[in-house]
Amino acid sequence: MARGRSQTPFSAATQSDQRVTAFEGPISDAFGRLRTSTPQTIFDSKQINDNAPLSWDDAEVSGGGTGSTYNANQASTTITVGAEAGVRTRQTKMRFNYQPGKSQMICVTGILGVGASGITQRIGYGDDDNGLFFETIDGIFQVNRRTKTSGSAVNNRTIQSNFNIDTMDGTGPSRITIDLSKTQIFWIDFEWLSVGRVRFGFVIEGKLIYFHEFNHANDLIVAYMSTPNLPLRYEIENDGTGGAAELTHICTTVISEGGAEELGILQYESTTSNRAGSVVHINANSVDVVYALVGIKLKAGFKDVTVKLASMSVLAETNDDFEWIVLLNPTIAGTFTYADKTNSAIQTAIGDGVGDPSANNITGLGTVMAAGFANSTGGAGGGGAITNPLGSALNLGSKIDGTQDAIVLAVRSLGANANVHGGLSWRELS
Repeated sequence: MARGRSQTPFSAATQSDQRVTAFEGPISDAFGRLRTSTPQTIFDSKQINDNAPLSWDDAEVSGGGTGSTYNANQASTTITVGAEAGVRTRQTKMRFNYQPGKSQMICVTGILGVGASGITQRIGYGDDDNGLFFETIDGIFQVNRRTKTSGSAVNNRTIQSNFNIDTMDGTGPSRITIDLSKTQIFWIDFEWLSVGRVRFGFVIEGKLIYFHEFNHANDLIVAYMSTPNLPLRYEIENDGTGGAAELTHICTTVISEGGAEELGILQYESTTSNRAGSVVHINANSVDVVYALVGIKLKAGFKDVTVKLASMSVLAETNDDFEWIVLLNPTIAGTFTYADKTNSAIQTAIGDGVGDPSANNITGLGTVMAAGFANSTGGAGGGGAITNPLGSALNLGSKIDGTQDAIVLAVRSLGANANVHGGLSWRELS
């Protein structure tokens, strides 16, 4: 007989219908999956040293009497309205790509405010057309699903007394009364796929408390928002009947639960593109002058596409050393015209290849995103070249008024009479 533990046979019988209960609440993501996967940060923003002007646009959108004050000691920005009609908005220039099948998590902090008559305060993920927001309007706390699926922006609001999970007034399951005059951690997670679920919550005492959800599958006959690729937004408005009021923006992050795979299409533009088959170089003929080679910006109707730089390449035909520079929003002399690129979310511009020197010299560098040097190795009869991978948390975006950022590959010649080619490669995530 084989040695080992004895085994006692047993039998089991099912006496009633056995059902499996789905994971719900904070232990599951927007798709109801147990939260065991590593979240991947798509964007994060702190205000430790400044109000993050490269990432955020801050503007008086309408009216007057609005303001914005950065507080370094509190790592925050407070936006205000006076006792007159006016709207003040802080919004990220970039919009954040949602990957179907992943739960998108929005976690932001600040002070929304308890509101008052004539005042609207808003924190969330969205713009004028689509979005998911925490709001106080005329002193009433509510959540809002904004959608432009009909062709016009429509606000679908639910006030606090009608929240379907927890009314956050001390009588709900959490027994917590929310105080919007205090700092809060505002939480949104959603599945899109055009028809998924959206949940709103707060993190209090280290616990995630969901208080309302919008469910759309098996209910709506259209997508619940036109796009899931949206910016973060803090906004305050006086309709002209209210008094002075404020709203505070502290810290933000956008996270893809379960990771994110960048499956977007690679695109490329160079100084030889759109030249009717001609190979044209840029005459960078003045020492220590910066010349524009290639520029890219989002098309006006493609502001929700994420564009990530992949690589750049520069070649000098002549025996001249040079510095390559990638610039955000430089000022360029001469005519540097952007035109739509076919099958792309991008407009491109190519430097002047006729002028000697090129007419497209850089008169204001803007923000230097990356740079490096290349030495000529070709001797008297040839030149030098460099190809470099690029990657940055700073990508193409647009201001609240729609003005697009531009990224430009440029070159500074360290010798006279340099003839230079250049190209940019990027990935489009839509």
